[in-house]
Amino acid sequence: MALTHLFFDVHDVLIDNALNIPCYATGIGRVLVERYGGSEDAWAAANRKVIADWDSYYTDLNLSGDEGMHDYFEGMFRTTRALFRLTGTPEPPFEELWALTLELPGLATKGCDALYPDARDALSRLRDLGLTLGVVSGAPENQIRTSLEPVIDLFTGLISGSDTADRFDKDEERYLAVALRSGVPRDSCLIVDDKADPTAAARRAGLLSAQCDRARRVQRSPAHYLIRNLVELMPICEALI
Repeated sequence: MALTHLFFDVHDVLIDNALNIPCYATGIGRVLVERYGGSEDAWAAANRKVIADWDSYYTDLNLSGDEGMHDYFEGMFRTTRALFRLTGTPEPPFEELWALTLELPGLATKGCDALYPDARDALSRLRDLGLTLGVVSGAPENQIRTSLEPVIDLFTGLISGSDTADRFDKDEERYLAVALRSGVPRDSCLIVDDKADPTAAARRAGLLSAQCDRARRVQRSPAHYLIRNLVELMPICEALI
C-alpha cells in the first residue's frame, strides 16, 4: 500500500522545546496580567516554578488507559491553579478557573514561533509530494494549532490532540483510531515521533513509524525508521509513495 498520510508529534519533532518553553512562560505572563493584574515577569516566573516542579502535580495521577483523561484535566487544573498561589493572586471562581485551564495552553503559545529550522521546508516539500499531513500529540488541540500557526495551513489531515482524541496515551488504540478517522488503510500512514514507545505502538497497530532522534542519543529504535531530522524523512517518503 502506498504512503498517503503523515502524522507528526509536535514537541521535539517539529517544535524546539528549548525555544518553546521560555516563550510559553512569557505568553502566560501576557495573558494573565491582562486578566488578573500583577506583572508579566511574576506570572512567567510562577510558570517556570510549576514546570520545575511538574511531577509533583501529577504524582498521584494516572494518565494511561480509558480513564486517563480525567486525571489529565485534573493535572492541568492543578498547574493552572498553582500560578495564582505562587503569585499571591486571588483565585477566580471554579468555573472561571476551569475555563482558563482549558484555553490557556492555546493562548499562551500564540505567537511562539519555535519551529526547528528544517520544519517549514520539509513540511512544504512533503505536501508537494501529495502527502496529507496531520498530528498525533499529547498536547491539547488548541496548543497544537497555535504552536504550528506558521505552518498550520499545510496540515489538512487529522489533528489529534489528547483532548480531541479523549486519550492521552499514544498507544495502539489511539493510532488505530487515527487511521480509522482518516478513512485510510493503516499501512498508508506513517507516524513520526521522538520517543520509542509511541513508534513501537504505531508499528504494532499496523502503521509505519519513524523515530526522530534529533539529540542523536538513540542507536536502535523499535520504529521502522530512525531519523535524526526531517531532511532524512524525505527520501523515505519518496520511496514509499
